Amino acid sequence: MPQEYARLDLAREIKTEGGNTSREVVVLRPTAKGMIDVLSELKVSAQLKRLVTTCCRAVNGTGSLLMFSSDELDAADGAELSAVVAALSQEAEDIDIGPGDGVFEPLVYNLRYPIELAPPNGDVIRQIEFQARRLGDLSEYLDARGAGEEFFAFMRCFGTLLGTNLPMTDSIIGAMDFLDYLVIRRKVMGKLTASRGRWKKTLIS
Repeated sequence: MPQEYARLDLAREIKTEGGNTSREVVVLRPTAKGMIDVLSELKVSAQLKRLVTTCCRAVNGTGSLLMFSSDELDAADGAELSAVVAALSQEAEDIDIGPGDGVFEPLVYNLRYPIELAPPNGDVIRQIEFQARRLGDLSEYLDARGAGEEFFAFMRCFGTLLGTNLPMTDSIIGAMDFLDYLVIRRKVMGKLTASRGRWKKTLIS
């Protein structure tokens, strides 16, 4: 069961898919896969619709989490949900990934939200090690297109799960918390794949 991230007291009552009514919505912590799907939508209306389907639920005092349509929301409530995503994004900027450059020293990232695998395995993944690779091993990553495909390829090519013998699979990558996805995308990928300006132009007199 995903953890709860935020609650919103709605400006206007909504109807749920089951015919109930609600004045409160909970936002569940999104997974990497969930938010990649949300952000892959080109139109804001489609993003909001998928956000609601993916990680927003109405509550009405019964303890049940109820599905509802984004069309039910007041415009101001829709703006509040968009602000929740912005707040999640800002959290990633404040996280320090620690030592290691992934080239001369392995870069070990401690997941802010460990990934708990379902039985029968039941492992809990808490750390991912990232290590540089040679171009000959990176055709999958170099040929990836789109933010989501690029991230999944990066994780498979550069990342190793610590504390388990399991391989880096798409299901494990997709189950990662959105915050951990943002930190890795913004602060780890560049260390291993981006130019650091080490080249120098040769001057010819």
